[in-house]
Amino acid sequence: MADDSAYEDFLRTHEFQLVLNNIPKHFYRRLYEKMKNEIFDSGSYFQLCPVDDDDDEIEEDAFNVERRYYVSTLENVVLDPNTDENAIFLIDHAWTYRIKDARSNLQNIPNLYERMASLMNVDTETKEDGIEVILQRMWKYNQTYTLTSTQINPQEDCEEAYEPYWYIMDELGSSIRHSSANANVCCTSFFFGPTQTMFSIFYPIVRIDQSYSEIFRNFVYDNTDTLERNIRLLPWRSLNHRKDFLRNLTIEKNPDLFNKKLESSREIYEKCHRNDLYDKTPIRIESSSTDRDRIWKVYTDHDLVKEHLNDSHYQVVDSPDQADILFLMTQMQDFRSETLGKKLINQFPLENIVTNKELLALVARRWKSLYDSKSSQNDPYIDCQGSPPWLATTFNLTYELAQFAAYFQYREDQHLDNTWIVKPINLTRSIDMSVTNSLDMIIRLPESGPKIACKYVSSPVLLKIPEIEGNGVKFDVRYVLLLRSIRPLKLYIHKIFWLRFANKAYTLKELDDYETHFTVMNYRPNAFLRQMNCQTFISMYNEQHGQSEQAWPVVEQRIFQMFREIFHCATYEQPPMGIAGCPSSRALYAADLMLEIVDNQVQPKLLEINFTPDCHRACTFYPNFYNQVFNVLFRDVTDEQDVVDISI
Repeated sequence: MADDSAYEDFLRTHEFQLVLNNIPKHFYRRLYEKMKNEIFDSGSYFQLCPVDDDDDEIEEDAFNVERRYYVSTLENVVLDPNTDENAIFLIDHAWTYRIKDARSNLQNIPNLYERMASLMNVDTETKEDGIEVILQRMWKYNQTYTLTSTQINPQEDCEEAYEPYWYIMDELGSSIRHSSANANVCCTSFFFGPTQTMFSIFYPIVRIDQSYSEIFRNFVYDNTDTLERNIRLLPWRSLNHRKDFLRNLTIEKNPDLFNKKLESSREIYEKCHRNDLYDKTPIRIESSSTDRDRIWKVYTDHDLVKEHLNDSHYQVVDSPDQADILFLMTQMQDFRSETLGKKLINQFPLENIVTNKELLALVARRWKSLYDSKSSQNDPYIDCQGSPPWLATTFNLTYELAQFAAYFQYREDQHLDNTWIVKPINLTRSIDMSVTNSLDMIIRLPESGPKIACKYVSSPVLLKIPEIEGNGVKFDVRYVLLLRSIRPLKLYIHKIFWLRFANKAYTLKELDDYETHFTVMNYRPNAFLRQMNCQTFISMYNEQHGQSEQAWPVVEQRIFQMFREIFHCATYEQPPMGIAGCPSSRALYAADLMLEIVDNQVQPKLLEINFTPDCHRACTFYPNFYNQVFNVLFRDVTDEQDVVDISI
């Protein structure tokens, strides 16, 4: 009776997974029992068989050519998906990891390297070389699931975020080969709540009644013969097949593929927006900002604002109903005048046009038509896409996977650097970001969530740090942007900027070395966090790079021009393809950028724009920071010496 109650609890709490994975109902009870008791009984039904390397049927365009074994049924085994309640099996996981920890795991976890080398058929003279091969080849074996990110503090952050974990199934699971036409089992992951364990499971989808039948699964479930499906299957194809396939997708042979203007797709913008409500014709509200003696009542859910907003013109109150100003970390959705009245708010409707990486990359493509009527690129792909010089060439892997893969092959054939950084469309703090030159990896990364692929800034301006040997370290620069209105554009920048540094000298040797390629250290356990104020940085920069036209005042003006052009692109079109105007709206953003050497010139490169940025350092070093911000945004006091109007 107790077991029946536990089983009913299992059905109730796991219903979503059971339905999503299309698991037949007659398997439910046995699946529950096997997971509860960890019954791995596949050895009674299946065997590993060595692949015959001399098999004449192995063709150049075959799948899985690197595998040493395949899986077949044993003699006299019959599996019927309609009648055999036991025909659902558990697969153990040999290795579960986060991408940033993979190399360290292989170096330090006892016997892991040896097991993975055997499983992936890796044979090298040294362990170091073997690890490099495994890090490339594992994308032919990887599966993924997501868990809550350890870098997000629910007490301080607006939303919960998830990051992927990748795993390699055991020798049996990893030896099941792909077939589009002959798949006879379904294989998927399943999280068992009572023991907090992630299993892989597989079960027959057709009757298997011949002894020694090979077991196949479909690595890409969409079985239509589409271009995208063929691209997604490339990780399991031979290198020669991949090259031949992609060389037939050039811009010369397929101009229609590259002439699709994704930035004009209204559907994408509407999908990404959070159903913001706003007045289609903004209703003018009477401004009180000219009343310099007024006391503004402020409601905020931001502890830093509560602590540091101490200008006599503001009074923090406990209820939104009492407030003249709402300064919120949580995102609003209703900006209508009937809701806000005369209240001012620190958000714009549809502002994720710039804070969502997917949309930011799209609106940036308007730059060519707005600022540059003629081509200035020697690259036909970039010229067709319309990417601005201040944003790395970016592909949306949900909609532009084929275009990206073709461009990747083009760069490889032209012997150009092919290092990319793959980012989730809406996470910060370097969560789930990867630097790689592996096409297999880039094709598979979107399985853990929507991604964009950005050309990696492979020739960054570096800063030499005395205690770090080498040519210097990567750094990025964070500016605070203050937006008062969009029509007309009123955009201000806080001249005091913030710096983040990598902890190791820059090199392209190990692309998975976090402290070489990333600068976000303040959320990473035990990582050294280098602090440097902007005055010290400017002095060091000018000393190391300030010759001729590259002195900081010149670069700073290029940065300001970049920000102006970004917001011009983001507000040029009407909603939903541009930020919506709202008389009540003001906004504070943090914009992160790097500097790249392009044709012997320093070119700013935008990385991302963040809503409700972390301003702890600003408040620590400049306690008056939020007073200045509020005065510019809400009182129209723009004579602050640290604030510059960059609207025009």
